[in-house]
Order: sequence, then C-alpha cells, then structure tokens
Amino acid sequence: MNPKIFRLTVCVLLGLLVAYFSAGESTADDKITGEPMPILKVGLIHPLLNYATFGDGARLAVAEINKAGGVLGRQVELIYKVETGSIADSATELANKENVVAILGPMFSSSSVKVGPIINIPVIVGATGADVTNTGNDPRDFLFLVANSNALQAKIMAGFVVNDLGKKTAAMLWQNGDVYSKGFVNAFDANFHELGGRIVASQTYEQEDTTFHAQLAIIKESSPDVLLLASFPPENPRIVKQAREMRLKSTFIGSDGWDDPLMLDVLEDNTPLENSYYCSISDELAAHFTDAYETMFKAQPIGIAPLGYDAMKLLAIAIENAQSTDPVMIRDAIAAITDYQGATTISGFDGNRHPIKPATGIRVLKIVDGQPQQYAVLKAK
Repeated sequence: MNPKIFRLTVCVLLGLLVAYFSAGESTADDKITGEPMPILKVGLIHPLLNYATFGDGARLAVAEINKAGGVLGRQVELIYKVETGSIADSATELANKENVVAILGPMFSSSSVKVGPIINIPVIVGATGADVTNTGNDPRDFLFLVANSNALQAKIMAGFVVNDLGKKTAAMLWQNGDVYSKGFVNAFDANFHELGGRIVASQTYEQEDTTFHAQLAIIKESSPDVLLLASFPPENPRIVKQAREMRLKSTFIGSDGWDDPLMLDVLEDNTPLENSYYCSISDELAAHFTDAYETMFKAQPIGIAPLGYDAMKLLAIAIENAQSTDPVMIRDAIAAITDYQGATTISGFDGNRHPIKPATGIRVLKIVDGQPQQYAVLKAK
C-alpha cells in the first residue's frame, strides 16, 4: 500500500475510534450537562457563629449520600462560604468560580433576599422569612424554604400565648432593619390582635447593641403579660438578663431565632432565661435522623441541623429525578417533590416554594434548669 494512503487510513481509523469513545462519554455526560467532573460541588453559606449546625446536618446528608453511591454516580463535596461581608460576592463566587450546582443557605433572611435576584441556580435557604422566596416581581424563583415560614410560626406562637398561656397583652422587641424580625412581629401582631390580644409596646434595637435599658424601660411601663423577642443571640439572652435586673415580670416568648446553641452560651448563668418559651425552627424529627446525627456528632440535633440535612437530601433527590444538573431542571424537580421523608416531613412545595407540612406541628420549647425541653407540638388552626 502507498505509505501516504496507509498513514491516511490510520489517521481516519484513529479519528473514528476517538469519535466513537467520545460519543459514548458524551452520552453519559449529557445527563449531567456535559461536564465530566468526578465531584459534584454544592455550595454551603453559613454564619460564623450562629446556626452552624445547619452545616452539620448537611454533612450528615452528604456522608449518607456518598456512602450510597453519590448523585448521578458522583461523590458530593460541600464548598463552604461564611455568611459575612458581601453575601452577594460569596454567592456569585460559588456559582461562577466554584461551579456549584446549587447552594444551601444562607441562614438569615436579610442575606437570602440579596442572593435571590443575582443567582440563577437553585438555592435552598435555612432562613424562614416568608417574603424571601416571593416579593412580587422580584425574580427569586430559584429560592426554596425548607422550614416553616416565620409567618406561620408567628401565627402559632400568637395562638400559644392566648390559648395555652392565657395571656392577653404583649410587648415586642426586635432587631431594626432585619427582614426576618420585622416579618415575625408583623405576623404575630396581626394574629394576636385577631385572637383578642393587644400589643402595648413595640421597640427595636440595632444589631450588636449591648445595652437595652431605654427600650426595656418603655416596655416595663406598659406592663405586658408577655415580651416577644423576635431576633437572635447574642442580643436575646442579654436583653432577658437586663430585663430581669430591671424587675420586668413579663413571661418571655421567643421566635425561632432563639433555636440555636449560642442562645445558651452567651450568659455565664442562664437563670434569667428560665421558664421562657420559644418555637423551634424545625418540626417533629424522624428517629432515624436523630440516631444518625447523634452517632456522627455525639450530640443531639438541636437548632437548625435538621434543615441542613433536609436541604441536601432534597437537592440530591431532585438531581436524580431530573437526571441532570441543569439549574432549571433541578429547580423544577425540587418543586415537584412530594411525600419527602427526611429529618422532617414535607408533603410538597406551594407556589411560593414554601414547604407544605400538614402532618406535623411546630414544636414549642421551654427552658427548664437552663436547658430547652419540648413543651408542646402545635398546629396552625
């Protein structure tokens, strides 16, 4: 054979072989948008101190998922960003530089509303602000809540104050300018009024304030049956301590912002918090999750841990159902999930991408001997 023809024939055959095997690889990779990455990256945005257990819950879910073979045959890796500084920059870096398929977090509603308009990949937040996922024409259709919204929790706590505690007047103190806090007190106010209750004082403070005597003096003058603190530690326990020192006799009621281990780590002595009530971020927990969490972390899954677990599990289910990491397909697959059984139960998602949890109730905790204990499980009426 002519050497030139032989070399040409070899080149053609090699080209056909490369095309053949490339086509085979492409067929497999088409299920994952043509990106032949051995690792499936998922972003995790969490605070530096508060609500860190969200990440622990997500880690447990990843460990279980990877042990079972991963997602679409890939091992999952969490890429962490701390919820400080420019939250928009952190989210953008995760999406554009780290090429994560989705983001778990942020934890705070005020951060979440900044992420929504700029991110076009699924974001399953740990926040509970009712308006985080839907504010009119704002394009936040990639954001999902995994916990009951603060509006629902505030409604249940208003009913708890009137029906269970038999109280009729309330004062409210919350963090100024915070999306979550404002949403909670607005919903509590409306539902408390509807039940025959009356708000007798309403005050705000600034984040990182350490002295609250002026606000508490006004509240004490109004003699409320209960004082609602709809915000976060470290301010909340400090407020309670100063209120006790001023001999404020109201029963203290907390929002789900209290549901974090940091709440009990701020004061040297938690006696001022005794006999306070607050609602939990998560509803009733599945035994298999509690057992697995305690095995991995040697601690109970308090606070926001169940939400991190559910967020990661829901994402994995959605990607498997979609057989793709295309962001729109994942978003639609999350929205289509029904009858989810994880750390908590989610029947589905409503039009605002809030979880529907009709079979379970919201836990109300009471601080006894310095530790939270489940006091009741209540459902919205």
